[in-house]
Amino acid sequence: MRQLIHFLVRYRNFFLFLFLEILSLILLFRFNDYQQGVLFSSANRINGKLYTFREAVSGFFALRENNTELLRINSEMELKIARLEESLRKAGLEEEQLKAAGSYEFIHARVIKNSVSQLRNYLTLNVGKLDGVAEGMGVCNHLGIVGVVSVCSDHFSVVIPVLNPEISFSCIVSGSNSVGSLNWKGGDTRFAWLEELPDYAFWAVGDTVVTSGFSDAFPYGIPVGVIESIERKSNSSFHRSKVRLFTTFESLADVRVISHFLREEKLELEKELKQ
Repeated sequence: MRQLIHFLVRYRNFFLFLFLEILSLILLFRFNDYQQGVLFSSANRINGKLYTFREAVSGFFALRENNTELLRINSEMELKIARLEESLRKAGLEEEQLKAAGSYEFIHARVIKNSVSQLRNYLTLNVGKLDGVAEGMGVCNHLGIVGVVSVCSDHFSVVIPVLNPEISFSCIVSGSNSVGSLNWKGGDTRFAWLEELPDYAFWAVGDTVVTSGFSDAFPYGIPVGVIESIERKSNSSFHRSKVRLFTTFESLADVRVISHFLREEKLELEKELKQ
């Protein structure tokens, strides 16, 4: 207490000056219209800058939500394009068959675990049965195919990606009828092999490979990659091509699970045929 009193006594002149300065400013701005206007104008300008800064900070932290919304809109546009392409491809079919082109939708998901360095890789998604996911559904992102759902719980799903030699994908060389089986052999994550291509079909380096639509997992036209090179076997009726994949598996984040409305009906019908 004594030190506080000593401090105040020692700097009494400064505190007296500060008090009188504050008092004079109060009297100046309170009883003079011009000074009041200057004060309010300056205060509003400062408040405006503070609000702008606050909005900028809020906007920065809202980028994640905005990005998710943009991905949703982009997915809807991609799905509409895929449906249109499917409809155009099936232009010669009956009306009831054309309805199948609009029987897909996307379920948005986030990759929460991903492996690319193993021979048998897998990834985990933050969606499950309660979100409409089921085993056997295809998974893609904005670049191309990713894999197929292997197992799922109520809230999570495990996907076998293209980077797993235990799974193959039915694909077609765009613009032709050359259908083959896409399979990853291990090693470089940028490439897979499109095998069982008939020797009478014509395809070339640089051609685009897409899903064929012959499986339950993917509709026709989901991008896969481009042909990097071709290996023709002299003693075989089938050849294979090295495909550079569109999807970058090392940086997978947001993906889409492809839900087929008529999938269960199709599976039940095929099950009855096998009995």
